[in-house]
Amino acid sequence: MKPLGVLLSLIVTAVGALWWTTPASYPFGARDRVTVSLSHLFEHDVGGAMTVAAGLAGLAVALRYGRPGPLVKAGAIVQLLFFGIVMSDAGVMSVLGYVTGLSLPVALVAVVVVPVVRACLRGRVWGYVALAALAVVCAVVIVLLGGALWAYAGNVTAGLRSYAGRTAWTLADLAAFAAWAWITFRLFGGALPRWAGPEQARRWGRVATVGAALCPLPYACYRLTWLTPWPTDMSGPIDLPLRLQGLMLAFAAVTASVLTLGLISRWGEVFPRWVPVLRGRPVPVALPVVVGGAVAGACCLASPGLTVNAVERGEPWALLLWPYPLWGVLLGAAVLAYGLRRRQGGYTPASTGA
Repeated sequence: MKPLGVLLSLIVTAVGALWWTTPASYPFGARDRVTVSLSHLFEHDVGGAMTVAAGLAGLAVALRYGRPGPLVKAGAIVQLLFFGIVMSDAGVMSVLGYVTGLSLPVALVAVVVVPVVRACLRGRVWGYVALAALAVVCAVVIVLLGGALWAYAGNVTAGLRSYAGRTAWTLADLAAFAAWAWITFRLFGGALPRWAGPEQARRWGRVATVGAALCPLPYACYRLTWLTPWPTDMSGPIDLPLRLQGLMLAFAAVTASVLTLGLISRWGEVFPRWVPVLRGRPVPVALPVVVGGAVAGACCLASPGLTVNAVERGEPWALLLWPYPLWGVLLGAAVLAYGLRRRQGGYTPASTGA
């Protein structure tokens, strides 16, 4: 952990010095294209100075990692607050939403096409029938929606290119936050408290999981309105590529909700039959913990900027539509309960056939 903290802090100090001395290099402030953040409220002199201070403080924490006294632990928490609140923005959720939405076609191929191809290779009649049906469906989609799909792909790639530089800073902050989260976890590691037992984790984890699964659904409903004659947040006519974008983002939100329920379901512990290659095998504990923990962290990073933006615009209802503060806490608790329950070998839904 010490080399990671030292290297990260040296990089942060260098970046802060660059921002402090070279205003044109500062990506935030009033000219920032992403306003759902705290960093657009201050300019390079404040942002650069704070970043240098954070880098030097982080270096002190890293160098004293082997002797984790109260000041060292407090310093690690300060690093978490700096990268998790001061320099965070809601752009991380946009990145996550588009990555999830764009990966869904790949997942669909893996779930549907791979088993069909395997059935054909084994000489199964139903495999040939299914393959022919898939070919017909693909042909119809290309004929009817080919132009819209191509235009949609162009819109997405153009947006990604336009925000590539700004998105890189969002991801850099996410990496720094994740690194300090791991360092802080190791600093505070120790005996598990009573509430962390497998039976206790099962009880409060179920409540947290159901609550976390409900959080992305308002956004899904919001984007699905783009498929109706009454699209929200749109003042003019909406074309087919934009409707497809709304469908993709809604599908990503629903997918997040379903996957969250896997934390308390049998298929969250054993891969179900419809998963190619892995069917019937135990789900590695690290897979849901890392993925779910990353999403929970992204929600927490998006929360400060969204809250400030909602207050600035006089639209507190936005926190109901994007409940990132609540979602991050509930999902983090759900993932923690899942990890505690699985690693301690306690009660699992799979053990009772649930």
